[in-house]
Amino acid sequence: MIKVLVADDEVPIRQWLEFCINKMEGYQVVGAAANGAEGYSIFRKTVPDIIITDIRMPVMDGMEMLKLIRSINPAVYVAVLTSHEDFGYARQAIKLGASEYILKTEITEESLRQALENGRKAVVGEPGGGLKKHYEEISNRNHYLRSLVLSTHAVQVSGSMLQEYDVTLEKREFAALDIMTEEEGPLRIDLPGDGPLEHMIKVPLELNHTILLGNLRRSPSASGLRRMEDLHLYCQLILKQVSCHIGCSDIYDDLGRLGDAMRQAHDRVKLCFYHPREKIFSVQPTGRYRLPGGEKYKIRFSKELVNQNYSRAEEIRDEMMAEARSEEVTDIEYLKKLYSFFLTSLYHITKDDVDKVEEQLSCLNRDMAAAMSLDELDAVMEQGFDWCGIHGVRNEAYSAPIRNAVRYMEEHFAESLALPDVAAHVGLSSEYLSRLFKEETGVKFVVYLNNLKLKHALHLLETTNLKVYEVAEQVGYSNLSYFSTVFKKNFGQNPFDYKNNCKNSMG
Repeated sequence: MIKVLVADDEVPIRQWLEFCINKMEGYQVVGAAANGAEGYSIFRKTVPDIIITDIRMPVMDGMEMLKLIRSINPAVYVAVLTSHEDFGYARQAIKLGASEYILKTEITEESLRQALENGRKAVVGEPGGGLKKHYEEISNRNHYLRSLVLSTHAVQVSGSMLQEYDVTLEKREFAALDIMTEEEGPLRIDLPGDGPLEHMIKVPLELNHTILLGNLRRSPSASGLRRMEDLHLYCQLILKQVSCHIGCSDIYDDLGRLGDAMRQAHDRVKLCFYHPREKIFSVQPTGRYRLPGGEKYKIRFSKELVNQNYSRAEEIRDEMMAEARSEEVTDIEYLKKLYSFFLTSLYHITKDDVDKVEEQLSCLNRDMAAAMSLDELDAVMEQGFDWCGIHGVRNEAYSAPIRNAVRYMEEHFAESLALPDVAAHVGLSSEYLSRLFKEETGVKFVVYLNNLKLKHALHLLETTNLKVYEVAEQVGYSNLSYFSTVFKKNFGQNPFDYKNNCKNSMG
C-alpha cells in the first residue's frame, strides 16, 4: 500500500483529493493537512511515500514544508498543486525536489491517477519494490546519523548499530565535513573520485546543512598535518562548486567517536556566524553550547526595566551581547531567541499599544531569524531599541508633580488606581498629567502602574513565603492566570518557577 499525504488549505479540493485517492487500489491517504505546519507534523508521524501539496497556504506554505521534509527524507516523491500565476513558485519547488506539478484548473481524476502512478514507480520501482526498500534503508541510516549530531545528550555508537544502519565506514581513520550552503535545499556537488575521502556517506542534516563522512585514503607516509592540509584543499574544491561554509572535524580512528566527529564539524561550521568572511573551519576551537548566564541576564534586564532604570538595562544588554561575541556559542537559534527575549521584554514593559507592539516585534523577530551573522543580529537589537525610544530617559530628572504622582502610585498601586485619581491628588488635569508623565518617564501612566505591580511582585516572590496567588492578590491582580501570563511574558519564566529558582539559589 502506497501512503499519500495531501496538503491544501481549500477544503473542497482537499476532500476531493482524499476521496479520489482512497478509492484507487493500492493507495491510502494517511493525512489531509490544511497548511504546511500540519502537513509536516503528519509527515513526521506517518512517513508517507508520496506528497501532493498546494504552494500557498496559511501558517506555513508548501515551500517551507518541503524544505523541512527534504531535510528528513530527500527521497519522498512530491507533486505540487499550482495555478498559472504560481509557475515561479513551482520552479522553486522543483529545485527542492518536487517531481512534477499539477494545474489546479485542469486537474482530473485521471491526471491525479497518473501522478500517483509516477510516484509509485519512483518509490517502489519495477518489479519488487527494491528501490523503495533502498530509500527506506537510506532514510533510516540518515535518521540514525542525524541523531548522533542533533541529540542533546550523547548517543551510544556501537559496531552493531553501525552495521544495522549500513554505515559503511571502515575501522580506520575518518573525518566529517559539515557543508552549510547559503541556499536551502539538497546539496548537489560532484565530488572528485581521487579526493582524500573514500567510502563516503552524505547525510542531509538540516535545511542547509549536509554532513559528509568518509575514511581517509591510506597513505602511510602522510603525517597528520598533511592529511588535514589535504582535507582543507578538498574543502576548497567544494567551495568552487557551491556557495557555502564548511566545518571540518579532526581526524579520528575510532568509529565509536563518529558522533563526536560529526558534532565537531557541525559546531565548527556555525563559527561562520561570528566570522562570516571565513569559509573553512578546520582547527578552530568552538565555544560553549549556550551562554551559562543567559537566564540571569533575562531577569536582571527585566528587573531594571520595571524599575525604570533604562540606562542600567541597556548596560546589561550590552554585557550579554559582549559575552555572546566572546563565547561564540554554537546554538545559534538559542542566541537568537535570547536576543528576541530582550526586545520582547523591552516592548511589553514599556509600551501599551498591543497591536503596534506585536507588529514591531514581528518585524524585528523576522529580521533576527534571517540574520546570517552576529553583526546583523546586533544591528537588529540596536534598531529595536531605537524604535522603542527609551534612550536618554532618566528618572532622576522628574519634575515635582511627577515625583508626587509616582510617590502616590507607590502607596496605592495595589488598589483600583486610575489616572484621574492620581491627577486629582497632584492637582492637574488628567490630560495634562498623562502628557507630562509620558514625556518625563518615557512610558504611559498605565505602563508605569503595571511595572510597579511587577516590581513589588518580584520583591515578594524573592523575600517572602507567600504563595504565588497571594502575591498576585497583594499587588493588585485578581486573576492568577493573567498574572502568570504577564509575568512570564516580561521575565521569561512563570512566577512559580521564579519563586522556586530564588529559593534554590538562596539554599
